[in-house]
Amino acid sequence: MRRVFIFLTAILLLLVDQTILPFLSVYDSFGSILFTFFGLFAMRTDFDDAILVAVISGMLQDLFFPYAFGLNTLVNLFLYLGLAKIGLTLKEGKKTIPILFVTLAQGVKTLVILIILFIFGIRGNIISVVVTPVYTLIIGMFIYKIVVSYSRIPVVKKEWRF
Repeated sequence: MRRVFIFLTAILLLLVDQTILPFLSVYDSFGSILFTFFGLFAMRTDFDDAILVAVISGMLQDLFFPYAFGLNTLVNLFLYLGLAKIGLTLKEGKKTIPILFVTLAQGVKTLVILIILFIFGIRGNIISVVVTPVYTLIIGMFIYKIVVSYSRIPVVKKEWRF
């Protein structure tokens, strides 16, 4: 039930990503609510959840990525595992640090994808290396409390067992 709920949340966020955010683009670049939401969520959970949300969000992003299927999934996997590792060391009440780390992760993701596409001979929008993390920072400031509330929902919250 938990995985289904996370998957349905990812689909809802993907719909917002693909329908609303393109109208708010800056220099043909925009952030991803899906990446930001689950990046912040990965910082609040363990490695198992980080892998789950990385695979789900990456595969959904790859559906609309025409050049290299699996690239978003792979990059999300490494970044979300890193965010989960960082999240284990953070205190509960901090808001700024998780948002900054997710912003940094978005910048790294954008840069890595552009470099890999360049290796394959596909030109990308270099301005997106600057615009996308700034956009992610703004999105993160608005949705941080929503992510905290989401991670406390009984269906999503992972209960500790012996």
